[in-house]
Parts: sequence; C-alpha cells; structure tokens
Amino acid sequence: MDVKVFHCLIDALNVAGCCIYNDSIPILYHSLIKLQSENHFNSVYLWGRIETSSIDYYVAYGHQKDPIEDKIFFYTQNMLEWDIMPTDWSTLQTDMVRKIKTKFYGNPRYVEIIGNSNKKSQETTEYAISPNVELVFGEEGEEEDNNNVDSLKYDDIVSVTEEINEIVEAESALIDDPNLKLSIKEEDRLAITIKMIENESHIVPRGYFYKLPNGTITKAPYFKGLDYSEIGNEKNFLHINQQYCQPKGQKNDVRPDFNGSIDFLQSIDKDIPKGCWASRLFSDRYFIIHNLLWPGALYVQDMNTGLHGYFYNGYGLKNLDLPFMI
Repeated sequence: MDVKVFHCLIDALNVAGCCIYNDSIPILYHSLIKLQSENHFNSVYLWGRIETSSIDYYVAYGHQKDPIEDKIFFYTQNMLEWDIMPTDWSTLQTDMVRKIKTKFYGNPRYVEIIGNSNKKSQETTEYAISPNVELVFGEEGEEEDNNNVDSLKYDDIVSVTEEINEIVEAESALIDDPNLKLSIKEEDRLAITIKMIENESHIVPRGYFYKLPNGTITKAPYFKGLDYSEIGNEKNFLHINQQYCQPKGQKNDVRPDFNGSIDFLQSIDKDIPKGCWASRLFSDRYFIIHNLLWPGALYVQDMNTGLHGYFYNGYGLKNLDLPFMI
C-alpha cells in the first residue's frame, strides 16, 4: 500500500479486519517518508504486518526504477528504525520454512530448531523463490546478448549442470536424514515467508502498471481504480510478481480486450486451487478481496475515491487445508 494513500484507506483496512492503532499511523507515515528519502526511492509502500507472540513485525518495501523487479524489503518492530530484509537463502532453508507451523516468536535473532522427522515433499507445484541468477558465457571484455544461445558451449553447460546436481544431492541428503536437527534464524524465516506471500498473493488492479515499448514498467499516471462493472471479475486483478506469473499459453488464451501494455501479468482467475480468492463489497463503498491460501492477504479499494492498495495482516502461515475447505 503506497504510503501516500495509506492514511486514506485506514477505514477500509478496519472494515477488512486489519486494525492499526490510530497512534501508530502518524509514526509509520513519517518513518516511511524518512525511509524513502534516505534510500532515494521513487515510491515506498507499507506491505503489511506479521503478528508474533510478542512484538509484531511491520514490513515495507521501496523501489527506485522498476516497481516489480527492483523492490527492496525492510522490517521494523519499533516503527522508527527499519532493517533491510535478508535476500540470500538456500533451498534447504526454504524447505525448512515450509515445514514450520508455529507463530513467529518476535525476536529476529531467535533460532528455531526443527526436527527432521518428515522427508522433503516430492511435490513440484511450488514456484522457486530464490533470487534470480543469470548466466552469461563469452570471452572476457566482450558484451554478450543474454538471449543469444549460440554462444553457449557444451562444456560450460555440463559444468554448470554437474555443480547444480551436486548441490541438490547434498541438500537432499540433509533433508532426508531423520536424525538431523535443523535450525533457522527468525530473520531468515521472516524474509522467506514474506517472499512466499508476495509471490502468491500480492495483486494489483488491471491497468495500474503500464509497460512502455522499450520494456520499462511504470505506474499508469491517470489510473483511478476499477469501477463497479470491473471489480467482480477476477481477470481484472493481476499478480505483481512478473517471474512467477508470466502468461502461459497466451496465444490460446487471450481475453477479447487484450492490451499488451497492461496485460503482461497473469490474472488471478487461473490460481490453484480454484476459489482461493473471495471478494465482497461493504456499504456499496469498500471493495475487499481476500486470499484464502494466505489468510490475512487482501486488496482493498475505496469505490468513492478509487484509492486502493494491497496489505497483509496475519501470522505468516499458509492454509494448506484450503483444498479440503472449498
């Protein structure tokens, strides 16, 4: 939720069940403006709040250029000082976080011990959330075209493949050892959890982002939110993570009013399981759509002003029983 409209959507958040103390609103606003100034961000957003057993985490992010790929996340507990979120973690740590079913303790330095009684899940439906890695092969000092596969050599591919296989085998051996006790710092767990929630539940209305002919993504300057005829259609809500939600089978599944400049992200109507989004309109004014897979993730819009935003307010736990509840 953009800090510029945060105070205007407090009533909508209260209606949605995300209660923020009135005394905290000006503190959060001024600290976020300071965060934006110190890091020279074009925009800064209050992402949400992770509820813990003691002191809650407030999460925010900002970006300088690309509003999708260049996001930098921060967290705070005193609403005044913001710490940058860790960005480097392994597949083993990601698997550990998926196994944790307890609330956050509320201490970033707290180390959680996880018993390894369950083997690694064999499901492959989870999307990778590790940072992007781009491999470029070529001679030293030569500028390479990332899309030119002709420059790849067989030995290079075999070398990289063998190295990746060795890492996967080593991590699999650790994961499958039932006698091994695994540990993870809560700060790392927080970062991985937020990335998971961000990938699967952060949405924006269709038309909010605009893709220029040169590939640059920017906010549409005159976008005023969705109207009453549009909010009831899930195709008008798009995932914000471009890598996670690239359109698939676009040639065979194109909406009648397809516009390449705004339809470069995937809509939520194809999300699995079917029915994981629930929307409602309060008092013919506040539109709220909830993500049932990550309870606490929601999108709100004031129909009178067109102001809107995404917010998360929950324990950071995924509802894995949702397919049996729908």
